[in-house]
Amino acid sequence: MYRRSPYALLGTVLLWGCGGKPPPDTNTPPDLTPPAVSLASTYEARRLGTYQGLRLEGSASDDTGVERLTWRLNDGEPQVLESSEAEGGRAFVLEFKPRPGTNTVVVRAEDSVGHMAETSVSFYFGNLVAAGGLHGGAVRGGRLYTWGQNTQGQLGQGDTTARSTPVVVADLSRVASIAINSNSSLAVREDGTVWTWGANASGQLGLGSPPVEGETRTPDTQARNRPTQVPGLTDAVSGALGFSHALVLKADGTVVSFGKNNNGQLGDGTTTDRDYPMPVLGLTDVVKLAGGSQQSVALTRDGSVWVWGNNNFGNLGQGTEDSDAHSEPAKVPGLSGVVDIASGRDHVLALHSDGTVSAWGLNVSGQVGNGESGTGTEVHAPVKVVGLTDVVAVVANSNFSLALKEDGTLWGFGQSFNGQLGNGLSGKEHPVHPLADTAVLGLSELRDVAAGSTFALGLRRDGQLFGWGWNSNGSLGNYELQNDWSFPEPVTVKLP
Repeated sequence: MYRRSPYALLGTVLLWGCGGKPPPDTNTPPDLTPPAVSLASTYEARRLGTYQGLRLEGSASDDTGVERLTWRLNDGEPQVLESSEAEGGRAFVLEFKPRPGTNTVVVRAEDSVGHMAETSVSFYFGNLVAAGGLHGGAVRGGRLYTWGQNTQGQLGQGDTTARSTPVVVADLSRVASIAINSNSSLAVREDGTVWTWGANASGQLGLGSPPVEGETRTPDTQARNRPTQVPGLTDAVSGALGFSHALVLKADGTVVSFGKNNNGQLGDGTTTDRDYPMPVLGLTDVVKLAGGSQQSVALTRDGSVWVWGNNNFGNLGQGTEDSDAHSEPAKVPGLSGVVDIASGRDHVLALHSDGTVSAWGLNVSGQVGNGESGTGTEVHAPVKVVGLTDVVAVVANSNFSLALKEDGTLWGFGQSFNGQLGNGLSGKEHPVHPLADTAVLGLSELRDVAAGSTFALGLRRDGQLFGWGWNSNGSLGNYELQNDWSFPEPVTVKLP
């Protein structure tokens, strides 16, 4: 009987080991399926008002395995994205800080044969609307539109003529965030530069040069009717204006200030006016700023609130009132978990992570929201606003307050002489806390809100802009409205 040599099989194995290839497996189909990648995000299409580090979680899977994961922010270069094994594929966590303006995060997954898949999330960081004494502004597609009173050139149009219809500021592009108060204006561009214009009697435009020892200098207090770049600031992420001073938040979490400083509102340890940026002492990890008449407020990453400047009405929330200048930041006692801040003329709002709001300071019109009002009702330490829950943002100016709720409705309390609460009422009676009848009428799905001295603005998520309150010199941005008249219900701002 024929017997096969036992070395025959061994010879075949050696042949493969020396460079031969086994016969192809014709039963294995080619890989035609791309990977799948997903992001779990609450940021999509949102406007973010605080400079927080953001966290995205996601996963990727593929039938033959994910070979490579990368991510990029805006127009940056792709970076390798670290991941870990998870059920059904790979899991990853992405942490980053946004830039001013529109942000888009793109995550790409690739398998071993080169198939790719992408997913993305887009959101906005910055203020899209702002309001001052009697002028307003709105950002759309990186262009800035202004309207209203223009006695100090605060519209940035190159003249001092009022506008009752929004007009584009031709000298600025790629605008990311704006701040307006009193008769001055400030814009932060996507590249981190800061531009200012309007009233400048106290150097609040920050356009002067720092002093040089042994040389005389004249402070720059000339008004500007066109945007002018503030020297030395190239890493700003947002700004805030008081009545005659300015605050700028830098990307590293520190703050600079300039302008009037009679009550120490610049926070530089002095009461000397500055027409150029000076560091605010001792502040780090700041995520948002707010300015009042002569006080300043900062929110830090750990949820603490810091204040400095005027304390005539308990503005600083320290439990007392006095007429001293407070020229260095002090922490507000008893506050924690704060995620947003706002400042009126002499009162302050602090939004907590649970959707409730605390307030303190001047309360002559019920703007603190504690159910009281009138002379002598100042609140020296934080108290909870009565009946207010589910809040996601707060704004304030003059003697009134506004709170934006999670459902996009807006609620107000405080002064309503000129219909600035938007609830259909105007006159001497001021709502002293957000009751059922103090919501802005007919508006929901709001994306951003701004408060001026006697009027307010609301930007809806569909891009439609509304204004209400006192219309003078075109402050409500609608040429069809009667001048010097109150409009206690929202009207359309006629953006071109």
